[in-house]
Formats: sequence, C-alpha cells, structure tokens
Amino acid sequence: MLVAIIMHAIIQEYVLDKINRKKHFSKTKHSKFNESGQLSAFYLFSFGWGTSILLSENFLSNPVSLWEGYPHTLMPFQMKFYFICQLGYWLHALPELYFQKTKK
Repeated sequence: MLVAIIMHAIIQEYVLDKINRKKHFSKTKHSKFNESGQLSAFYLFSFGWGTSILLSENFLSNPVSLWEGYPHTLMPFQMKFYFICQLGYWLHALPELYFQKTKK
C-alpha cells in the first residue's frame, strides 16, 4: 500500500503537476486531468503486470492450459495477487464515485 501511495505522489508531483503548470488548465480541467492521468498510470501498470503474468505462466503460447483440470486447478500466487489488487482498486473506486457525485 505504501508503494502505491509513493507512486501516486511521484506521478502527481513530477509528471501531472508539471504538465498542468505548462498548459495553464482551469481548476475543473486540472482536477479532471489529474484523475485521468492517475487512471492512465494504473491502466498502464495493470496491463504490463497482467502481460508479464501471461508470459511467465505460458498462457499466451498455450491458452488451453488456463482450463486444464478445471475446476480443481490451482491458480498461481502471482495471478491471485493480481486479481486481488484489481478487485481492491475497483472496490475502492465505488465509494469514490459516490462521493464525487454527491460533491457535484
């Protein structure tokens, strides 16, 4: 969790804020740009992590191995952790969407 907070702060401070200062966005556009930038960073990281799992487990070269022995097959820890992180992110996004709606 601490790593995610640190990465969020680094992306915000050294990338998004610098672009915001150069482009002179309004306050609402500044907020939307920051949110979109953080989402883009998360999507890029998730795509890279998911692709590395697919490659390391040889699921791309042999997709049938995903269903071999189903439902009594063991999922690798790396894949479980990926799914848990994705679930955690999207569950975190639900209350955030609610609070943004009530704020508007």
